[in-house]
Amino acid sequence: MFYLVHHPDDFEKITDNVIPFFEESNFTLLTLPISEQFYPEEESVLVSYLSDENFKDLLLKSANKKWNLTLLPHPEGQKATKCLGVSGKMEEIAKDIIEKKEVNELDLLYCNGIPVLQSVNVGDVLVFSEQKGTQGFLSEVFQFLKNIKRLPGLSHKSFIISADEEQIVHTSALGIIAVEHPAASVISKRLIDNRVMNDGKFQILILAPQSIFQLLAFLFKSLLPNTTSKSQLPSFIGHIKTTTLKIENEELIDFSIDGEKLTAREIDLDVHNREIKLYQKSEYASKNEGVDEKKNLKIDKLPTGEKREELTQRKMPFLPRATTEEFQELFKVLKENAKLSSSFLVMMILATLIATFGLFGDSSPVIIGAMILAPIIAPIVSFSMGMVRYDTNMLKTGIVTILIGTLVALIFAAAVSIIIPLKILTNEINARLTPNLLDMGIAVASGIAAAYAHAKEGIAKSLAGVAIAVALVPPLAVAGIGIGWWDWEVFSGAFLLYLTNLAGIIMFAGITFLLLGFAPFKRARMGLIYTLVIIVLVMVPLSLSFNRIKQEARITSKLEGTKFDKIYLRDVKVRTGKPIMVSLKLVSAEAIEAEEMRKIKAQIESRIGQPIILEVISAIEF
Repeated sequence: MFYLVHHPDDFEKITDNVIPFFEESNFTLLTLPISEQFYPEEESVLVSYLSDENFKDLLLKSANKKWNLTLLPHPEGQKATKCLGVSGKMEEIAKDIIEKKEVNELDLLYCNGIPVLQSVNVGDVLVFSEQKGTQGFLSEVFQFLKNIKRLPGLSHKSFIISADEEQIVHTSALGIIAVEHPAASVISKRLIDNRVMNDGKFQILILAPQSIFQLLAFLFKSLLPNTTSKSQLPSFIGHIKTTTLKIENEELIDFSIDGEKLTAREIDLDVHNREIKLYQKSEYASKNEGVDEKKNLKIDKLPTGEKREELTQRKMPFLPRATTEEFQELFKVLKENAKLSSSFLVMMILATLIATFGLFGDSSPVIIGAMILAPIIAPIVSFSMGMVRYDTNMLKTGIVTILIGTLVALIFAAAVSIIIPLKILTNEINARLTPNLLDMGIAVASGIAAAYAHAKEGIAKSLAGVAIAVALVPPLAVAGIGIGWWDWEVFSGAFLLYLTNLAGIIMFAGITFLLLGFAPFKRARMGLIYTLVIIVLVMVPLSLSFNRIKQEARITSKLEGTKFDKIYLRDVKVRTGKPIMVSLKLVSAEAIEAEEMRKIKAQIESRIGQPIILEVISAIEF
């Protein structure tokens, strides 16, 4: 016996679309509301042709009274079909129901005693959690743009989450999503593995981004197909899989069940195992027997303690902010690094001596050894933190240590250059006399690496120290050599490179600390402005130097390999000046006369469009 359950408003629809499939079966129309005195026969089946709104009451009665239930697709019943995992066309489903091909016992999620068809949304989980029909890419883009408008007004709410009278976590979050089946929500569908369903458990996603930037990146990533691995949730999303859960707050909690808005001080969620007896196919059917009481938790990244308090007291910041708990240890290390000590001076002297001897010996390995020893990066990073935190004590201590370290390096490098009776511009020395914008790029990367390595505990700080020292000790040693030689060009070029690296590292290490949340922008603003002014001043000669290098490279590319009357130009080197100096090798089959060289000089001047001084090495090719 089949009872075709329908709403009075759907009488014409059920007559036209449903009854034709059951004409040869024993059926009775059952119109809502169902009387309390209704008692179906033991083997009878209730066939629901209802909208989501009307189906929930039938589902609850069927679960409580152990009625046999089936579900036909209704134009306004998408949530119900998802809840029971029913899919297919009306004709196919009706045929399966009549033939009773399959019987499944399904779990059912309850929230405060109300059956849940799709999801329970607590707090503000954004419209990504609501799935209304089939969403195309353009629809998701539109929702993304709507969400962007809402981001500045978002804030965390405090939640106490417990199970079996035992508190799991006291955290804060924008919102919480509870689903029995991952396909019930857009977010859960993308983030939760659905290989095991109907297992007596439901799943909780706790959305707790700590900055607008973090949430914006997640929303943008949500637009892209298959970009998030289900085996690894974003760090700011907590995940709980359990059989029962309680969510509490001191204030009333705003939440919704399948889109219906409600408020309560306490939200109780639990799954009733094998609650529904479904006489049709279901994609959620599982061979799992019983319930695994063990809870699956991923909550270690959720905000607690001081971080929770901070996030609930104000609007969510655009960039993450570190709490005192998070950077207390880092602050202790940086304060210690900023201090001048005997070990710092000893290591600075040794690094300078090794670098200076390596520069005179034109030995890259020796210079690299000096880079490994150099300790000057420590007070520079401390100074950067003092700048963004506007910590005057750290700033004073750091700048004193940096200045004394610089002065010591210059003195010892100058002393070595006076003792060594050589005044030769080796390749290693010469390479540090003409800084340009490329060196600023090195400083930027070095500053970011230094700050990031100090802020993240899992990264070896020594590796960052080696990388940064590359840009500090050698030019400082060359500047000291310039003092010993009393050569302004050597000193000014190398010291400009040192200042370039110093300013770039301080600026971008500070910006990195700022982006990592170790200081608010208002506090860091003045320090960043002063450093930016210094960088702009340094950039002027660097730009001129870079333009000179570009000019030399342009002339070299024009001349290298050129052929003038069976004479080839090789090994072209250009040095800018007034006029430009061009050194090259002329290769020919015969000796080159002076007159021919003058003609070649004139042809070169014509090609590059300016007068030159030509230095020539003549070579005969046999």
